[in-house]
Order: sequence, then structure tokens, then C-alpha cells
Amino acid sequence: MQGPIALAALSFALTLLLAGPVLAQAPAPRPPPGVAPHEGPRSPEIAAPGSADLLPPDREADMAAPVAAAPPPSPAAPATGAPAAAEPTGSAPPVMTLGYDAPSFEDPAFDAPPVKEPADGALPAARGVQMAVRSGYAIPMGDATGAGADELSSSFGGQVPVLIEVGVKSGDSVFFGLYAGLGFGGPGSAADAQCSSSGLSCDAQTFRIGPEVQVHLHPAGKVNPWLGYGLGLEISTISMRGPGGNASMSLMGVELAHLMAGVDFRLSSALGAGPVLDLSLAQYSSMTMELNGVEVPGASGQIAETALHAWLSLGARLVLFP
Repeated sequence: MQGPIALAALSFALTLLLAGPVLAQAPAPRPPPGVAPHEGPRSPEIAAPGSADLLPPDREADMAAPVAAAPPPSPAAPATGAPAAAEPTGSAPPVMTLGYDAPSFEDPAFDAPPVKEPADGALPAARGVQMAVRSGYAIPMGDATGAGADELSSSFGGQVPVLIEVGVKSGDSVFFGLYAGLGFGGPGSAADAQCSSSGLSCDAQTFRIGPEVQVHLHPAGKVNPWLGYGLGLEISTISMRGPGGNASMSLMGVELAHLMAGVDFRLSSALGAGPVLDLSLAQYSSMTMELNGVEVPGASGQIAETALHAWLSLGARLVLFP
């Protein structure tokens, strides 16, 4: 029954608002002949909404005449010996609640947790797939074999490596991936002299591939230094071309340690760039000679005396999703 009663009360209130100004301007009606005017207080009669007579005549006059506000009661004098009443402070009396204190919007317990902004306006640490390509200049160091006076620089000159890295960052700091690269250069000092005296055109390449892991020291910073380690396979080849055909000599071995260090400048969430220092430690264990694509049996096989060699390179890398 609350619905009809509420609608009726709302209709009655709207009727009073609309009829009040008109009733205030109309003169009070006179009682009909033979009827004595009303004397004394009467109980107000409220007509039901929708009736023809909304208010009794005496109530219409009451609505037209403004009612003066009653003066506030004077404070009672305090009894002798009683403490004086406290002076009013001007503050509003406390508001009665429904039995509980409503939480304030400024209450820390109801505030939303603060959003953690990256330091120095840096981007959040990246996760998931990450790719990189790097290049630079590599110089040979150490010996190709354990035979006397067989330095690696005698067979291979400096090279320009192009290396690709693909992997996944399982967390903010650790990257697991695979690297593969190919270096392009010329023959070393002794090999170049032989090619020139024989009228041959010679060049050299080094291929390497293997797994790697990187540790990023500041993955959420704009400047992110990192360290890496890998191991894999290395193949270095000298190719010779002349009037009589083509020939090649290849040295193959294990890359024992591929040490890396660099700094990524995170330009955006999708791109980064920075310098990189690379040191590859390897050992050749076999040699293959080919003439016009056919292996030469007497010149191919295992290397009896092995030695440790290295490639030291300095360059830059471009990173996707740093």
C-alpha cells in the first residue's frame, strides 16, 4: 500500500503548490446566511486528492495569511549555586545518524590504492617476447690451432658481425633466448698474402649460434644495464675464387663462453638502443677443405693440437620490446 499512498501524497503536494498563489489572492468566502461564523479552533480537514474542494474555507484563509514565527523562548535563569550554562559556540548541533557513522570520502581506509608510477617517468618493465639485432666490429685474438705460429689473425682479419637475438623475458630481469650471427671480413695477414700471390679473390666469414641468458639490472628504468652469457657452435671459413675454380677452408669448434655486457636506452615500450661489448671464447676442433664443392680427404679431419682463441667486438644493438 506504500506505492498508492506515496503517489497520493505527491499529487496533493503538487496541488498545494499550484493552488497556493491563487488562493492567497482570492478574498476569504463569507459563510452562507443562517450559518454562524466559526468560533474557536477547529481540527483541520484534509480533502482526499482528486476531490473538488481541496481546502475548507477557513484553511484557505490560513493559507493566504502568512504565519508569524514564534519568538524563541528566553533561557531560564540558573539556580543559585548551579554552574553557569556554557556559552553557545555557534556550531550546529550534531546530526542524528541511523545508528552508524557513514564513512567519509577522505577516510584513508576508503581511498583507492595509489597508482605506483615508474621512477623518473620510466616505462614499466617489459615481459614476454623480446628481439634484438646488433652489429659492430670484431677483432681476432689467440691461436687458431696449437701448432707453432698459427695465430688466428694470420688466417682471419677483422670482421663486421650481424647477430640476431630472439627470446622471452619470464620476469622483469631475466631473458632466455637464442642468438645467431654471421661475421663478414677479409683474410688475415698470411692468408691474404697467399691469395694475392695466387691471383685469388678471398674473403672470410664466421658463423655462430647458441642459447643465451641475460640479466637486466634496471628493467624499469630509462637506462637499463645488462649482462649476458651464452655458449654454442662457431664455424670460421675462408673462401677463395680464381680462374681454376673455387676453394674453401673451414674451422669448426665449440664456443665455450659468449660473454656480453651492454646498456639499453629505453626510448619507448617498443624500442630501445644502446652499446654492447662482446667477447667470444672458443676452440676449433676440426678442419674441412673443399675444392669446387668437394671435400678434400687428406686436408680434412680433426685438429690434433687445439688452442683457445677469442673474438672481441664492440658495437650497438637495437631492441624490440626492451
